[in-house]
Amino acid sequence: MRQIMQKEPWWAAPPQPGQDESELEWGWLVIYSEGEPRFEFIKERPSDEQIRHRKGCRVTLGSD
Repeated sequence: MRQIMQKEPWWAAPPQPGQDESELEWGWLVIYSEGEPRFEFIKERPSDEQIRHRKGCRVTLGSD
């Protein structure tokens, strides 16, 4: 039986250098359990608050 293991806000493509997150196409990364985990990207924009409080899909900037 297919069950959702995890669902979190995720970008459709990583931001370009200097690009603001508000300019990105957002959706949901959904991970299902059916034997091996399966992934699906759903093009349904999360709220701005959900995007701000996401756990994953972050860009870390290195220091020069």
